Order: sequence, then structure tokens, then C-alpha cells
Amino acid sequence: MGDPYVIKWDVIDINDMDRFVIRFERVHSQWRQGVWLSTDGGIEIKGNIYPSIYIWSDAEPKETEFLCHTALGKLHVYNVWDRGRGVNSQAYSSGMKIEKTKKGLRYACNDIGFDTSFDKLVFVLEKIN
Repeated sequence: MGDPYVIKWDVIDINDMDRFVIRFERVHSQWRQGVWLSTDGGIEIKGNIYPSIYIWSDAEPKETEFLCHTALGKLHVYNVWDRGRGVNSQAYSSGMKIEKTKKGLRYACNDIGFDTSFDKLVFVLEKIN
């Protein structure tokens, strides 16, 4: 039986036009690590709206602000990785542990494999409006 505190996909209650920042704190993996985000109305970054988007930890800057467009009031979040053969997610041994912080949520992620240290990717998601 798996850890009951590990989830593969998080869904956060939000309002239309909520603004967030995602900040990568740590990466400890041989593979490229990132986060997938989606809302029913799109994620806006620098004036461009995407139905869903991958934000990669190796991209600059290390934090990204985004605006949520939604009628349904849900932000979907999960960790992703790329071993050089395309984006992967939600494998049998992957998942996220979530910790509430003063300003938002900290996600500690495992990608694939049974060395489940949950330090493959650590990121923070904070609402800023």
C-alpha cells in the first residue's frame, strides 16, 4: 500500500484572475524536472494564454508569475520530467507531498523509480494577489 499523503495530481480552488508565482527551490534528479499547470480558461504568462503549460526548473528565471483564467475555479498541478524521450508524468512510483507554508504550498516530488526521497523536484506555489 502506498503513502496516503502522496498525490499524483493536485487541484486547487481559485478565483478568476488570481495571480500566482511558482518558485523552484531544489532539483535532485538526473532528468529535467518541471510542473504542469492548467485551468479551464487558460494560464497567462507575459500576455500569452495557454490552455495548459509546462514550466521547467532549468528555464530562467527560477520563478514565474502567472495569471489564472477560469469559470470553474480550479487550478490543476502535477510534476513532470523528461528523460530525453519526451515528457513523462504520473508514473507508478511518482507523486507529490504537499506542505502548507505561510504564503502558499510547497510540493516535494518524486519522478520515477523506487528511491522515493521526494527531493527530485521541490517547488513553491504562492498566490500573490
